[in-house]
Amino acid sequence: MNKQGISFLQILLCEYKAILSNKLVVMVVFIGSLVYGVLYPMPYLNDIVTKQRLVIIDEDKSDLSRRLIFLASSTPQIALLKEVDSISKAQSLIEAFEADGVMLIPKGFEANAKKGVGSVVSYMGNASYFLIYGAIVEGVHNAINALSDELRKEKEPSLRSSEIITLESIPLYNTNLGYANYALAAVLVFILHQTSIAGSGILSAYQNRVRKEKWQKEKWQSKDKMRGQSGKNIGENVGLKSSVDFSGGYEREQYFEVVPIWKLIFGRILAFVGIYSVLFLLYFGVLFPTLGIHIHALASDFWCFSLPFMACCVACGVALGSFFSDESIPTQVIFVSSMPLVFIMGFIWPSELLPVFLRELSYLIPAFHGIRGLISLNQMGAEFASVMGHFFAFFIIGGFCFLLAWLVLSYRKRERV
Repeated sequence: MNKQGISFLQILLCEYKAILSNKLVVMVVFIGSLVYGVLYPMPYLNDIVTKQRLVIIDEDKSDLSRRLIFLASSTPQIALLKEVDSISKAQSLIEAFEADGVMLIPKGFEANAKKGVGSVVSYMGNASYFLIYGAIVEGVHNAINALSDELRKEKEPSLRSSEIITLESIPLYNTNLGYANYALAAVLVFILHQTSIAGSGILSAYQNRVRKEKWQKEKWQSKDKMRGQSGKNIGENVGLKSSVDFSGGYEREQYFEVVPIWKLIFGRILAFVGIYSVLFLLYFGVLFPTLGIHIHALASDFWCFSLPFMACCVACGVALGSFFSDESIPTQVIFVSSMPLVFIMGFIWPSELLPVFLRELSYLIPAFHGIRGLISLNQMGAEFASVMGHFFAFFIIGGFCFLLAWLVLSYRKRERV
């Protein structure tokens, strides 16, 4: 088949064959996406912190102190472990990870309450585990508030309510205040972003290596002919291991040598978008409902936003891979950049608290716009008009990467000629 006879459908089929026959691409795109998607959420399935172990130090030994202990044990956040007689013993239990916190009821607690003199109930715990610390603080706080209400009503039986103004907390978009809707949804989108860039980058770098090896072999063959030597064992002499057949004629494995570069890039983007459409269906259609992550986006809005996001990620991967002739380097780049990128995406740490240059850098990353847009559509039920800025960003970033990949690959091709 000659160059003029290669249709776009054949290019697309060759791309799928190249993807599925490359073990490293299969490992990253398919196995990586599936393994990360299934294993990463498992530690966070029980994402609501409840029944944390609390040690009690009751120095008052009164009916009121026992009432407070009972109210604390009645909260969903606290499970009473034991009562000890000193802070040192409680500290030993916390340091040994046998307890999560300690509540100290001071001597004179009941007497001061009857006199109307305030008493300080202390809670101590390891604040390094902020979710556990916050849960126990909430439980102790609720117990103290409940006891305070009882004391007020005892002093004023006619009082209908102990508080004139009450506060009602309404958590929007994350009703159970769990980790799944807070960060897990964003992390799963980020996983698809990283694997799509890595997979397309690996394939591009691999084909650059094949081109380079072929060029080197042809160069040695040309020199050998000039010397009048046989080219039978040239590949062995230079120590090259090429995965393509250089005997002449068009081979399907060499399709990337003969098709126009813009068609090659466009075909690769479409091929990967087809694969990631299935992965998006798996993530958003199966994993999200299974993990209890809210889904509010209309199907039309979801796909209208997701497809450009996928294409933009793949274009970035092709541009990244076009610079290298070693398919291991794109994987290393993605691996090294993953942790810093997570922290500038705005869901682990607020973007407003980041340095200005990091905020501006995040605008150049497709994941920033993908995460913001998909969370707005999916978790918050926003209108598509509210994410138009992120939507247009995909075309700007993707178009730039497409042009960059075309320029680099064209330069490589001209350099060889």
